[in-house]
Amino acid sequence: MQRQPPDPTARRAVVPPARRIRHIVIKGLLVAFVVAGCQPDQAGDGGSDGMFGLFKGKAPKLASTVAPAVGAALKREAAFPAQVPPLPPADYDHCKPVRVAGTPPQATFVGDDFDGKTVSGYRVGAHAGRPPLALVNVSGLQSHLEIWELASDAAPTFARQRTLQVDPQQASWAATRALDAACLPADRLAIGLFYANPRTQHALYVYDVGANTFRKVGDAVPDSSGGAPDRLFEIWPVARDAAMVLWHSGEVRVKAEVYVREHDHLLLYSPRHPQGLEVLDLGLDDGNVERWAMVGHTLWLETVDARRIEKPTAFVWSLDLSKVL
Repeated sequence: MQRQPPDPTARRAVVPPARRIRHIVIKGLLVAFVVAGCQPDQAGDGGSDGMFGLFKGKAPKLASTVAPAVGAALKREAAFPAQVPPLPPADYDHCKPVRVAGTPPQATFVGDDFDGKTVSGYRVGAHAGRPPLALVNVSGLQSHLEIWELASDAAPTFARQRTLQVDPQQASWAATRALDAACLPADRLAIGLFYANPRTQHALYVYDVGANTFRKVGDAVPDSSGGAPDRLFEIWPVARDAAMVLWHSGEVRVKAEVYVREHDHLLLYSPRHPQGLEVLDLGLDDGNVERWAMVGHTLWLETVDARRIEKPTAFVWSLDLSKVL
């Protein structure tokens, strides 16, 4: 059947201007959704959210903060020092990792040549009349951390178990494990702890050996940049009686299996700051720490912001710590 031409006498329906505008806006949004949904992920913000990325705002600022007590600003430098002085001796460093065979108190410390079943742990030497200690990652159906006093440094038998209250939520934990431990000034230990609650989590704690108390520093993320994914912190002596601790918090996804850290924290422990002074909270906008050193009283940092993985941004920073050391 042949299509009839329109009747020139018929009235055309008039679409109000407001409705025409709404139609145009809706069509425009539909086109934007389709276009946004077809865009590839961008490394800079951890990947697009598909078509809903249209409503995604700019990534929040991850700025750095220097402690007011430092009395100096973070300063951008042209290059990292060509020569870095050796680390000073640390009078407080009487901790070492060990291998333990058996279950305390019927357990012994064994060397690297021992080929039997062992668990990891840490020994802390006697200090100021306090007996030596052992931190032992006890295996089993519910793996957990135990702290024992030893008879002596010369005869390190397991003498007395200490009551362990790491965290108020500890009763709900399915497992605990010390991933790393190191001595701090004022007879304290930094402990990087893994626990299941039931989700796997990591945190940095400071253990006051004399008081047998724990203080949580914060939820931590491992640093896998050096090929050691279980490392939650680093510690460097900055004087015979002072230590700097570097630990990390928060993550930003760059692509599958690749993350960068939101914040790197640098804490100073010394007789003046036995509880620790966070001299610098380094935000990702100023990079993640790749290398650090003390030259005199100045902290030097080499950092990289790798959110744009194809074109990372490198920085060198310095911070004068004369007023807090």
